[in-house]
Amino acid sequence: MKFIHIADVHLGAKPDQEKPWGKERENHSWQAFADVITKAGEEQVQLLLIAGDLFHRHPLLRELKEVNYQFSRIPRTQVVMIAGEHEYLNDHSYFGAFPWGENVHFLKEEKVDYVELEGLCTRVYGLSYHHRNIYENLCENITLKEDGYCNIFLAHGGDEEHLPFQVKELERMNFDYVALGHIHKPMQMSGHKAVMAGALQPTECRDMGEHGYFMGEVEKGACSVAFCPIRYCEYVSMNLKVSEEITTEALQGVIEEQIKKAPSHQLFRLVLTGTGSSERIIDTKALEQMERVVQVLDRCRPDYDFLQLKQRYEEQIPGRYIEALEKLPQDEITRKALYYGVEALLAE
Repeated sequence: MKFIHIADVHLGAKPDQEKPWGKERENHSWQAFADVITKAGEEQVQLLLIAGDLFHRHPLLRELKEVNYQFSRIPRTQVVMIAGEHEYLNDHSYFGAFPWGENVHFLKEEKVDYVELEGLCTRVYGLSYHHRNIYENLCENITLKEDGYCNIFLAHGGDEEHLPFQVKELERMNFDYVALGHIHKPMQMSGHKAVMAGALQPTECRDMGEHGYFMGEVEKGACSVAFCPIRYCEYVSMNLKVSEEITTEALQGVIEEQIKKAPSHQLFRLVLTGTGSSERIIDTKALEQMERVVQVLDRCRPDYDFLQLKQRYEEQIPGRYIEALEKLPQDEITRKALYYGVEALLAE
């Protein structure tokens, strides 16, 4: 049986609103979702799994109708979905009561439930959010029927506030495939059997790297998956080690050259590192206004003379702080603590 696994589509999200490309970014989640539906039809996919947060918030009625239309384009594909924390079900949401097409199966219960797809000899288990958070592990002690059916589990979460399951627990339940959502980074958490789909497209600049969906084949006892990228947008970190002498204009020239060489769908988070004078000469606001730059992180460290500072503040907190850290094992963590601590103390 061929399937596609997606999660965290976040239809309705509006990333990078303050940027010139913000309006274009609003459409990326819808375009990517439509691409998945088209691919499901072209590849004759039998099952589409949606592991929560299809919407970025409680969906509007017109948005539900648009999604239902998309599902109607693949009538031979069975769609099974759950609700995540962004679109959690309540009495005021259209989501839970919407009349979906015949090929759509919505696991709406707050406890683990399942749908039986007889034509595919498959059961898909899962549960939906009815509140913003789920603090309890509701995935424990699921009993599977032993009758030759393929068993798949849909879950959204994995941290302390959102369904805190353990992958090893899911492995012990012997599901043929575990389709996960919530964490926006795509990753195979247990070979080909437990997969975090990641966001279909990034929703903020912290969602670094490629995004897309997983396509696979599953049958009783065997499963294989492959990641399929969708490249409407990709946030990339550009690390720049700056010297004390470099000017903002010169740095802008370096950045422009690197951006020109990059694929057009990439947007950049600039990370400035290096040491130098405590008086910054780099205008980070000007860098943030550059084309395709979404964020600037200034992680440059002042080139402190710690011996001089220790002597100057010998009987005061900065001097004692430096002396205390010098007695610790000298590694990267200690060095960072020394720089950041001294900077904070001197600022006070």
